[in-house]
Amino acid sequence: MTAETPKCFADELQAAQEECAREPIHIPGAVQSFGVLLSFDSSIRRVWQVSANVRQHLGLTVDECLGASAAGILGSSLLGRIRRGLANSDRLPGAMTVTRKLAGISRKLHVVAYRSGDAVIVELEQLEGSARYRWLSLVNDWIAKLVETRTEDEVLNRLCDAVRSITGYNRSLIYAFDDDWNGKVLAESRDEVLSSLMGQHFPASDIPPQVRAMYGNNRIRVIADAQAEAAPLVPAMNPANGSPLDLSQGYLRAVSPIHCDYMHNMGVRSSLSVSIYSDSRLWGLVSCHSKEPLVLSPSARDSVATLVEVASQRLFLLKAEANAHYRQQIHDNRVQLAHGVQERHAPRDLVQQHAEHWRQLFRVEGIALVYLGEITRSGKTPDEDQVRELTNWLDAELKEPEPWTTTSLSASGYPGAEAIESCCCGLLAMPLLIDMDARGWLLMFRPEQFEMIPWAGKPEKFAEVRDGRTVLSPRTSFAAWVEEVSGKSSPWHPAEINAARDLGDDLAVIAAAHEITRLNEYLRRERKALAEANQHLEKVANTDSLTGTLNRYRIEHLVQMSMANAERYAQPFSLLLFDLDHFKQINDTYGHDVGDRILKTLVNSLTDGLREGDQLGRWGGEEFLVLAANTVLDDAAIFAERLRGLVLATEFGLDEPVTISIGVAEWGKGDTIKSLLVRADRAMYEAKHSGRNRVCLGRIDQ
Repeated sequence: MTAETPKCFADELQAAQEECAREPIHIPGAVQSFGVLLSFDSSIRRVWQVSANVRQHLGLTVDECLGASAAGILGSSLLGRIRRGLANSDRLPGAMTVTRKLAGISRKLHVVAYRSGDAVIVELEQLEGSARYRWLSLVNDWIAKLVETRTEDEVLNRLCDAVRSITGYNRSLIYAFDDDWNGKVLAESRDEVLSSLMGQHFPASDIPPQVRAMYGNNRIRVIADAQAEAAPLVPAMNPANGSPLDLSQGYLRAVSPIHCDYMHNMGVRSSLSVSIYSDSRLWGLVSCHSKEPLVLSPSARDSVATLVEVASQRLFLLKAEANAHYRQQIHDNRVQLAHGVQERHAPRDLVQQHAEHWRQLFRVEGIALVYLGEITRSGKTPDEDQVRELTNWLDAELKEPEPWTTTSLSASGYPGAEAIESCCCGLLAMPLLIDMDARGWLLMFRPEQFEMIPWAGKPEKFAEVRDGRTVLSPRTSFAAWVEEVSGKSSPWHPAEINAARDLGDDLAVIAAAHEITRLNEYLRRERKALAEANQHLEKVANTDSLTGTLNRYRIEHLVQMSMANAERYAQPFSLLLFDLDHFKQINDTYGHDVGDRILKTLVNSLTDGLREGDQLGRWGGEEFLVLAANTVLDDAAIFAERLRGLVLATEFGLDEPVTISIGVAEWGKGDTIKSLLVRADRAMYEAKHSGRNRVCLGRIDQ
């Protein structure tokens, strides 16, 4: 191997990163020295390949093994168990422990078997003594302590203590991946041999994609001694197909030279890594380091795996409980919003009412609600014009009805970010679908967060050429290096985004309901105004503006209706036509204002004397007409006489009494309104010519 460190040009670095992602770490062609590997044909009859350290573990030479029968090496009992275990699976359900006498020595072996392409691989590790019960006791004790934990930090710290106690590594730590696969150390247990890495970050390149993917096949990775010589496979390639063996599922896989350098630079020779999976992805790793070589027994390895499994369940249970508590808070708030809908509160009022609580729930400093051109703000937000420009940009850029988040508005491409990022660096924008044509926005703003991130060594990347390949060079120092990060807000958690979606949906419903209520109220007011206008128009059309009684148009219409009823149902009726005596003299003497007052007083006086069904209308000037329903002429005469007396008895405020002369006519068959009115009019003038203040009848035969 040759090593050189050229200047890290961008294209070389890119090539190195791509090469790193392609590094075939699953086919190293060698195994670590703490075990021996045997490769058989798919039927497990003959040995195809063997690791060169077979004599060290089994007392046999490579030549004695290659081509030998599987039964001869493994024994018929173990062979049968392996064949049955792999009959319906690519990997034995569990490891086995057997005692096998080889080369004259009885050896206790830990056996792992799995299929790899056309081959069946058997990994053997020698065991010493019988400490199974001790491991069980230790594991049970730590499990009991783990299930007592009440916080996530407690779980992680106790797991670190448990793993280091069982394995004897100098340092055990747990780090979690962020969205970009950078790791952060969340818990640590160590002795004085190795320094602390607590709180430090590791770049994603430390665990490249193909390494993360391999944790899906095998959750445990053990490196007993990074400086030990690996035992190559003999022959190097599978003789059946000329391909290298994929050792992903085993424990013995040799270590990549680059990773050996990485561990050397870190100051450790031995390591253990155990993956922690959430429901969705690789969440983090338990990682252990030892300054000296350390061969971890299979029992210790299995014990750690069990503890990590139990701790993982406890960890994600606590996370689920925390999420449930958060969702309950959101639910409670939604219930309060539902009351707001019932009480028909405007969305802007609800925002103002709940904004402080929402700022705490979503860890934001400002909230804005935008809909139908109205902007409601609370806390630290851009001004109204800036919010309007922002939502215009969101409307143009985002078409899906899903929440949109960014920790940096400027990085997201928003052209107006520079003007508002001092208070609003991060944004959660939830579109509100109020109706088919209107979309509003619920906006939550987070300020820029200045953060000092400690890294385990400066995360710079360098390329170097090894064996003709450009690869990433592992960093040479893990001394803490602090990076100052700015220009970003704190990230948005999935639970917050889901909660914002729920809240936005509720606000959209409230806004739609409020808009419907507003429109209904508008329509109600319009209907009321229209009804009042119609009433006014009807009054204007039917009422005399001076006296308030029916006008000529209306009283004439009623007379026509009475004529129609008389024709059809033989219902009699009479007309009383009258005017004020000497009214012109009153006007001339007292003025028209007094004359108008006399007319109003006359109507008020007569109205009190009308019977049910009678109608009084102003016929013109000082002339009035009374429609006396269901009244024949003789009864009408009596009725007219009563009205006349009523007027005479009325106090008009003049020196002389006010009187009226009344002409009465009954409808007769064949009468038109004109002929009927002519008879009444003649009778009225007869009354005037006879001395006024009297009633005269206009009979048909006259």
